[in-house]
Amino acid sequence: MHKLDSYVARNVLMATLVVMIVIVGLDAIFTLVDELDNLKGNYKLADALLFSGLRLPRRIYEYMPMACLIGCLAGLGSMAANSELTVMRAAGISINRIVIAVLKPMAVLMMISLLLGEFVVPSLERIAQAHKAVAQGASEALSNKGKGYWHREGNTFMRFNAVEPGGVLHGITRYEFTEKNELKQVVYAQRAIYQRAYWQMENIVITHIDEGELEQRVWQEKQASGRWDTELTPEKLSVVIVSPRDMSISGLYQYASYLDEQGLNSDRYMLSFWRKVTQPLSTFALVILGISFIFGPLRSVTPGYRIFSGIIVGMIYKYAEELLSPASIVLGFEPALASIIPIGGSFLLGMLLMRKAA
Repeated sequence: MHKLDSYVARNVLMATLVVMIVIVGLDAIFTLVDELDNLKGNYKLADALLFSGLRLPRRIYEYMPMACLIGCLAGLGSMAANSELTVMRAAGISINRIVIAVLKPMAVLMMISLLLGEFVVPSLERIAQAHKAVAQGASEALSNKGKGYWHREGNTFMRFNAVEPGGVLHGITRYEFTEKNELKQVVYAQRAIYQRAYWQMENIVITHIDEGELEQRVWQEKQASGRWDTELTPEKLSVVIVSPRDMSISGLYQYASYLDEQGLNSDRYMLSFWRKVTQPLSTFALVILGISFIFGPLRSVTPGYRIFSGIIVGMIYKYAEELLSPASIVLGFEPALASIIPIGGSFLLGMLLMRKAA
């Protein structure tokens, strides 16, 4: 029985790895071609290649559920086409036993995916974004070469052209408002370095705005360096430079709590938090659905049709998640439900089909 489990697991695992290589490879090529449009200034081809290479783990993490689904359909489908599954069933092997044999390698891939999303992807994404921003002109005030990063703390709005993971900011602009929402001061610094409890800014230009009774008075002063006291730390800023979907589970929860303390909206981060928490469950549900297709409606079709069906099912699942995420914000239901509903639907459909096939 152990040899049978190993044989099934090997077939499914190899098919999944081939699918992952194809999907990730194609996506990496398209991303690199798109990145060539950003070759300006010091951002050259080598930088674009490095940027694309650093984002490969991110693509593996994103495509893992779909790769597991298609790999399951391809691996078990080839066994069904060779009548191997029929022989197993005739020998008294139950569907549940085959399901367990398939889930063993899938569990390993789920664990690898979870580790990538928690430890590898956030770090590499921060490095990639910081390197790109610095190369595209991070020290310029309100540089339009990089996208920049915005943050709010009380009545102060901040923009950073680049954030390096080591605690270095480039192109800092702070807009300070009064309680009446009137702009009173704009502070620009070319660079800031974190000094344990505060930021040491360099090459500072401060624009003062004084609203007089008769007229507005604006003047500037320059400083070689200055101290900036703020609650922002390199750890908190490190999550600003990556999108919520590229953050770790712990980072998402901590930053969402920080936004709540500041009175800011944290829905986007909580949606990503629940999506990442439930990703192993979504992979499990899609694998169950794929197995049910092999024993049910896709038992005797061609391999190409099975792969096509897997792509369609994966896209439907992804679009369901994408639609439910904003719906949870608009309609006001719990963000967790945006991830649980597609998972529950896929799992129930898979179990229903397998029950009919048993």
